[in-house]
Amino acid sequence: FDCAKALTFSEKAICTDNLLGKLDGAIAENYKYMLASDIGDGARSNLKATQKKWLAERNKCTDTQCLASVYRKRIDEVCEYPVVSGVHPVCTNSDEIK
Repeated sequence: FDCAKALTFSEKAICTDNLLGKLDGAIAENYKYMLASDIGDGARSNLKATQKKWLAERNKCTDTQCLASVYRKRIDEVCEYPVVSGVHPVCTNSDEIK
């Protein structure tokens, strides 16, 4: 998203904290790859719904430690969806991000 339009604490923190920026990029990539994979319509709908819930949870954070924690958890959750056919996309694991 455009950092010039950042309004919430979460958005501002992502724009100013290098680690949070990397975590945000990883979750965006993992989410995009999983949506593009053959995970089935039910799983795709669930992935979208849980992402919306996760964003609401993320936006409740009031410090960077909370943000990093919810990001790391979600980064890994997104990639746990099983692929129906084809190759499982390459996902970034949260522990790879420093």
